[in-house]
Amino acid sequence: MGCRHARVLHGLSDRFDLVGGFDVRGDVEPAKYIVALRSEDEAIARSDVIVIATPIETHGCVVSSALAAGKHVLVEKPLCATTAEACAAVAASKSGGRLFVGHSERFNPVVRALARLVPRKHVLAIDLRRVGPSRPSRHGVLLNLGVHDLDLAAYLGGSVALRAAAGARPGDTGSEDVAHVLLTTGSGALAHLYVDRTIVVKQRRITLTTHRWRYEGDLLAHRLVRVKLSDSTRTDVPLTLEEPLAAQAVALADALDGHASHEIATGADGASAVALAEEAAARCASIAPPPVRIQPSGSAGELGAPR
Repeated sequence: MGCRHARVLHGLSDRFDLVGGFDVRGDVEPAKYIVALRSEDEAIARSDVIVIATPIETHGCVVSSALAAGKHVLVEKPLCATTAEACAAVAASKSGGRLFVGHSERFNPVVRALARLVPRKHVLAIDLRRVGPSRPSRHGVLLNLGVHDLDLAAYLGGSVALRAAAGARPGDTGSEDVAHVLLTTGSGALAHLYVDRTIVVKQRRITLTTHRWRYEGDLLAHRLVRVKLSDSTRTDVPLTLEEPLAAQAVALADALDGHASHEIATGADGASAVALAEEAAARCASIAPPPVRIQPSGSAGELGAPR
């Protein structure tokens, strides 16, 4: 992600001057347009704005260092590994630089169209599906992937509260690989997200329902269909196609230039998403399946009955 951000910022030379990059892996050859910096401290010292795309568990420390130096920060999602770290980062931004979070799905053409077409007060239900293979991680699928959709539910529906969550650990990662989360918004809408990294085929979908319409969006194919509930008439919604990372970078520049922007996620938005992910993950962990007794072959009784 750091390389992708660097490519985008290099291409926006009218808004940014890319001074360099530091890769924590150390043995990676940077792109030809990136000046390789020697340390995190040098990167912070030479920059006005820091883009952080390091491993999740390092976010809290790096963000704090950059903000303490008075630098503005855009950190990849999730903001931090824990709610406590996220809240500390938000607090640090109040006396340092400004803090933004890379919830780039807000800039997906489908999501931008929905935000423009559907006022939050008109939303009745939001269904989000984010499935597909990903590398095992010490962090659960909710913090790694589902945090995107937790943010989208709040962005499109207004303030959200967790109502229920259930998950499973098919593998041996020690954290949830599959999760269903149920949320409600301040206006009474219902939001459901399903996130699963054990599915072979990658899908990113959103369905948003109002009293009159159902919007069906494919976040990968960048397609949005509006369905009229009264007669099921289907119409493709025209989309403005733009790379989400590039649109996000422009919104960052606008925000730092003093122009109000509701699209780019703030530190407070990122902390809210982390808190929801953490709470939902805790609920998933608290719901364990009952032990199963398997009787020997040929014996009578209730085969597989729980104790």
